[in-house]
Amino acid sequence: MAKVNTPRLTAGPGSVRVPAGGTSMSAPTRYPPPSRREIVSWAMFDFANSSYTTVIVSVAFGVFFTRLVAPAGKGDALWGYGIAIGNLIVLLLSPIVGAVADDSGRKKAFLFVTYALCVTGTAALWFVTPGRVALALTLFVLSFIGFSFGENLAGSFLPEISTPENIGKISGFGWGLGYFGGLLSLGCVFPLLLGDFVPENLANLRLAWLVTALFFLLAALPTFLFLKERAPRGTSTVFGYVRDGFIRLGQTVRSAHHFSELVRFLGVFLLYSAGLTSVIAFAGIFAANTLGFTSKELMYLFIILQLSSAGGAFVFGGVQDRLGAPRTIQVTLVLWILVCAGVYFVTTKAGFWGIALFAGLGIGSLQSASRALVGLFAPPEKTAEFFGLWGLAGKTAYMIGPFLFGLISSSSGSQRVAMLSTAAFFLLGLLGMSFISEKRGLAAAQSWHEQVGERLDEVLRT
Repeated sequence: MAKVNTPRLTAGPGSVRVPAGGTSMSAPTRYPPPSRREIVSWAMFDFANSSYTTVIVSVAFGVFFTRLVAPAGKGDALWGYGIAIGNLIVLLLSPIVGAVADDSGRKKAFLFVTYALCVTGTAALWFVTPGRVALALTLFVLSFIGFSFGENLAGSFLPEISTPENIGKISGFGWGLGYFGGLLSLGCVFPLLLGDFVPENLANLRLAWLVTALFFLLAALPTFLFLKERAPRGTSTVFGYVRDGFIRLGQTVRSAHHFSELVRFLGVFLLYSAGLTSVIAFAGIFAANTLGFTSKELMYLFIILQLSSAGGAFVFGGVQDRLGAPRTIQVTLVLWILVCAGVYFVTTKAGFWGIALFAGLGIGSLQSASRALVGLFAPPEKTAEFFGLWGLAGKTAYMIGPFLFGLISSSSGSQRVAMLSTAAFFLLGLLGMSFISEKRGLAAAQSWHEQVGERLDEVLRT
C-alpha cells in the first residue's frame, strides 16, 4: 500500500487567489513564506546549470565531438544518437523519479544526486581525446541525464516558494538569471576556445570541460545551502519508495480526469516545444550554412540570443502575473510564428540579427511561462511528479521536433522550408492554448490538496 505523506503546502498567504476572475479558496498555511535569499538561492540553480547547456550542449563540446573525436562523416549521426539516448532514458524515468522524490520528502537530496552526476560527468569529459567515441558518448549521456533530472527537480520547488500571484515573476527571474549564467560560463571558457576546434588546441579544449564543471559546482552551492526542504521526511526504504512511486504514478494516470487541464496543457506544450527545440537545435546551423555566418559571428549571435532571452524571461514574468500564464503563452506563440516567417524570407545577416533579438524574447518568455503554469496546476503533494511529467513532454518534443526539421530540410533541400514548416507547431500550440483554463487547472490542484489533506488529518489522528 502506498505510503501517505503529510501534505506540503505552497508557500505564501493562507488565501489562494484564483486568477482571471476566480473565487478565493482558503488553504491553511503551515510553512512561512520564503525569504528573498531563499528565492535567489533557488534561482541560482538555473544560473549554474546553464553553464552545461551553453558550453557542453550548445556551443563547444558538440563541435569538439563532431570535429575531433568522431570518425569523419559520422559525427552528426553519433551526436544525434547520444542526445536521443539521453532523452529516452530521462523520458522513461522522469515520472517515477518525481513520484519517489515526492513520496520520500527528499527532493533536495534527489536534486543533489543529479547535480553531482552532471558535474562529475562534465569534469570527466577531460579524459575524452580524439577517437574515444564510446567514452565521450557515455560521459555525455550520464551528464545529460543528471542535468535533465536536475532541471525537473529544481522546477518542482517553484510552487513551494511562490503564490499564484507571483509565480510568473519568480519563474521568470530564475529563467532570466539562467541566461546570464550561460553568458558568464561562456566568458570563462572563451579564452580556451579561441584556438578553434583543432588538434593543436586540444589541451585548452579539454580544460574547458573542467572549467564548466567547476562553474556548475560552485554556482549551485547557494541552492543547497539556503533552499529549504519543506516536506516531512518519509521513513520507508528505497525499494519501498520505488514501489510506492509506481503506485502513485498509476494513481495519477487513473486520476487524469481530475487533472484534465494539466493533461491537455502537457499535450499542447509538447506541440509547441517541438517547434521551439527545432529552432534552438538548428538556428546556428541555419545561420552558418544558409547565411554564411563565421564562427566569431555565431558566438556573438549566441550572446545576443542569451541577452534577449533573459530580457524575455524577466519582462514576461511580470506580464504573466497580470495577464495569466495561458494568455502570455499565446502572445509568445504569435511572436514565434512571426519569427519563423521572418527567417524564411530573410536574406541578409543584418536581417537575421534583428530576427534573433525577437526570437530570444520568445525563448525566455515561453519557457518561463510554461514552467509557471505547471507549477500552478500541481498540488503540493505532486510537484516533483508533475514536473517529471513536464520534463517527459519536453524530452519527447526534443526527440520529435529536430528529427522532423532535419527530415524536411533534407527532403526539400532547403532549411528555409524546414524553418517555415516549424511554424505549424507554434500555430497548433496557439490553437490548443485557447482550450486551457488557468482557473480550472488551479481549482483542480486546490481541491486535490484539500481532499488529501482531510484524509491525512484523519490518518494522523488515529
